[in-house]
Amino acid sequence: MSDAPGGDATGPLVASMWWYAATVLAPARALKRRGVTVVAPASGDELVPLPRPGLGPRFSQEWPEPVLLDRPTEHDHLVAEFDQMAQVYDAYVRPFSGPIFAEALTVLAPLLAADARLLDAGCGAGRELREMARTVPAGEVVGIDLAADMVREAAAGARAAGLDNTAFHQADVGALPSEFEGAFDVVYCCLAHHHYPEPAAAASEMCRALRPGGLYAIIDPGPAWFNASAAPLARSADPGWIGFHTPAEFRAMLLAAGFARVRWEELLPGFGVALAQKAA
Repeated sequence: MSDAPGGDATGPLVASMWWYAATVLAPARALKRRGVTVVAPASGDELVPLPRPGLGPRFSQEWPEPVLLDRPTEHDHLVAEFDQMAQVYDAYVRPFSGPIFAEALTVLAPLLAADARLLDAGCGAGRELREMARTVPAGEVVGIDLAADMVREAAAGARAAGLDNTAFHQADVGALPSEFEGAFDVVYCCLAHHHYPEPAAAASEMCRALRPGGLYAIIDPGPAWFNASAAPLARSADPGWIGFHTPAEFRAMLLAAGFARVRWEELLPGFGVALAQKAA
């Protein structure tokens, strides 16, 4: 795997992401700041306030070092390339994922208590996790990823940033550790859901990991027009790509997983956040 974006099979994907960020995402964000409507209105159910107080630190105190699996899983082949690119991954995706996550944070941050306990499902190299850890200074963020080197990279980045309210665990999103049962105020994933090999099972696991009234936030592509146009390139060039979901498909899947309310909010053209709330 080349250290330079574009120097391997992912080159067309990286080039397309950077082009889309420059020609669509950046102008759309500028227009939003001027009050111009650039996305469809929100749809679905209204959320109720999240439980207060938050659950506070726990795993960051129990796990001073990353917890790694002691045996292979059936999905390891899906993350092999991510392991290889762990140290350069952020350089590949930051121009694209940065604006999307920044918009998502404007939706999520007002919902979070300072002492909330969060789970980052598919934390990758940990850039979004570090931002969320600063958002909940009296709480914590636990990052999970199936790629062991991503887990190591994310942990190293958090330590280098002086963020001791973080913890890391190598885990499959479809089979979370038993100690995660009811252990989180909020679970979120940023541009990771389309890599989940068994999305329905993952949704059920996220519901299990939340406390009553907790929230699962999926930041991902959604509008059908974007999914249809982006899927061919993703299928051929995005390591471990499984498939995109429309807002209606997210809603059906999340309700079937046991969530009581599901809301879709578009963030930027092609991307949004599915917000699923567990019954109180």
